[in-house]
Amino acid sequence: MNNLDTTNVWSEQWDGTRLLHALQAAEQWLKQHVPLINALNVFPVPDGDTGTNMYMTLSAAVRNVTPTTSCAQMSEQVYRGALMSARGNSGVILSQILRGLAQGLADHDQCGAAELAGALVQASVTAYRGASEPREGTILTVIREASEAAQTALDQPEANLPSVLAAAVDGARASVERTPTLLKVLRDAGVVDAGGQGLYIILEGMLRWVRGEVVELAHEATITQDFAVAFKDIHGEDDFGYCTNVLLRGSHLPFEEIRQHITGNGTSVVVVGDSSLIRIHVHTLRPGDILNYAVQFGELLHIEITNMNQQRAHLALARNGQESTTANNVEPALRVDTPAVAEDDSLNTVGLVAVAPGDGFAQIFRSLRVGAIVNGGQTMNPSTQDLLEAIESLPQHDIIVLPNNSNIIMAAQQAAALTTRQVQVLPTRTVPQGIAALIGFGYQRDIAENITAMQRAMERVITAEITTAVRDALVDGVQVRSGQTIAVLNGMLIAASDEHQQVIDTLLERMQIENLDIVTVYYGAHVSAAHGQELADRLHQRYPDAEIEVRSGGQPFYDYILSAE
Repeated sequence: MNNLDTTNVWSEQWDGTRLLHALQAAEQWLKQHVPLINALNVFPVPDGDTGTNMYMTLSAAVRNVTPTTSCAQMSEQVYRGALMSARGNSGVILSQILRGLAQGLADHDQCGAAELAGALVQASVTAYRGASEPREGTILTVIREASEAAQTALDQPEANLPSVLAAAVDGARASVERTPTLLKVLRDAGVVDAGGQGLYIILEGMLRWVRGEVVELAHEATITQDFAVAFKDIHGEDDFGYCTNVLLRGSHLPFEEIRQHITGNGTSVVVVGDSSLIRIHVHTLRPGDILNYAVQFGELLHIEITNMNQQRAHLALARNGQESTTANNVEPALRVDTPAVAEDDSLNTVGLVAVAPGDGFAQIFRSLRVGAIVNGGQTMNPSTQDLLEAIESLPQHDIIVLPNNSNIIMAAQQAAALTTRQVQVLPTRTVPQGIAALIGFGYQRDIAENITAMQRAMERVITAEITTAVRDALVDGVQVRSGQTIAVLNGMLIAASDEHQQVIDTLLERMQIENLDIVTVYYGAHVSAAHGQELADRLHQRYPDAEIEVRSGGQPFYDYILSAE
């Protein structure tokens, strides 16, 4: 926070600069709470990413802006940045909240108490309008009740900007605490809504700036300073790819194992720390792989991913006295892996974009002639811009997007709305659904015919997942203890046990494989091919009439993903 102006923060009016400072403070405060928000996961699996998505969305939004004293112009820039950087459902909804704020401040160069309250109300209206199926007990409820609290405070005789913002924070806090009373799934899991908590933290960060309070936790600030490495000191003139930095915190971290893995998967590696805290710096073409590897050991406190080609261009401009007017940080991004489209594919009427959570799935999609593959999945949801770039990379005008994850659908729909192409988002919620849809794809059909056929194909697929619980919970009537093996069938948790084989047996019984024709076992990044084949062999012995296949999925977190139809 040393770079933010904190003088006269009790001012009755904000200009565009002060609005930006308040939002930058919110970004800093949110960053400190990412692990806490990620942990508010209904399912006790190690893939909570709400905090990460909200932070990366807001971080990119407040960095690449042109200085202006107009609140209207500043809020519009911030919204536009959030629109392109939105990740996951929580990030997309946050971008809509920021859109509403911009709409509320559209005619105001200055923001006072009345303007802030009005902008919060518009933020609520816009967020609800942007949700296809708005549910109470979520971030939508929190922004609505925060805006209502702000409006109530505005009616007080001595209302001012700080008092209205403080009321909004109190309203958000109380609303978050009530979310389990509105959603049974939260109540059973023993958590509050993660997106709502993230929004409360953002508003609280703004209020802390108004009050002149610090927005960095002391130990976090010390950690960052101790491990910081200047870009110019470790980057050579010929470096390329993505400069990936992450701070990993946990207990009994296998430092040497992590160091060796990172060293073998990138260049310019700097790994320092100990068994409780490790700072990782690496240059890689696949930053998602680094983060997916690190998160299995603990919490990711700071994530920064920069395109080194862009970073170097900025440095070159600075050396030549041509300072950019934008913020001095390049937007963090997970870029699109867009394999070259074969010449015969370029003649296809309909192009295909698919999101893949691992190398194995990416190879499968390539074999099915997908034109653009976006690397991502749980914990690494691609941004709106990533998906838009994939869409724009294809030669076809008509394009079908397969998100293959329920938390990516909204970002895909947002990307589809930003292009001049005719884009249809097929709401595949799992990778097996995406694969089934692709098998139903016809290269000679038009987009409407393909959507119909692919929808039918994906609906026939049963998806099952095997992973490890990261906390105690009661979900879907199943009591879970941390460290147990758990099974999820079509999005419902159905089994938990200390005995791995017992969970698999329960899963197979619930899947009723004896009535199915084809079962495919996709083993994860940390499961050997031998173990994957062993499970497939057991399935074949138990169900000799079913066709059993085994493939490498390369997915993080989940030992096995099973597809059956």
